[in-house]
Amino acid sequence: MYKTGPLKDEHDCATNCTKFTPIPVKEVVANEENNEFKCAYYDEDECIFTYVYYFDNDNKLQVKAQENRECREKIFLPFIVIGVIAAVVLLGLAILLLWKLLTTIHDRREFARFEKEKMMAKWDTGENPIYKQATSTFKNPTYSGKG
Repeated sequence: MYKTGPLKDEHDCATNCTKFTPIPVKEVVANEENNEFKCAYYDEDECIFTYVYYFDNDNKLQVKAQENRECREKIFLPFIVIGVIAAVVLLGLAILLLWKLLTTIHDRREFARFEKEKMMAKWDTGENPIYKQATSTFKNPTYSGKG
């Protein structure tokens, strides 16, 4: 019916599938009053087949199968991997740019504060009040200069 599996060829199916003929239906619904059993299984393509089987009044096996098998959409894994890698890289880049922006703002504020303090200095800007000359002159009272 679906042309898949080990009996997909017409010849193989004609010689081996003789116990019943599947009846295609749009939607498979099991009627418990008729002792119908609903089954579903996955094939090699990971598509699901749904069918109902029961025995009629003549004790013959009857099978109602869904016309089309339901297949999941195939997921292309490289797109997912590339997407995750790109998201991580872009997130890292955004964090780095945010860090750079915050440090730049902080540095500008600090530099402006430094410039303001420098302008308000009470000493001559040419000399540092903390700096002491390396050479000093001391007078030794015991030295008379002779000698």
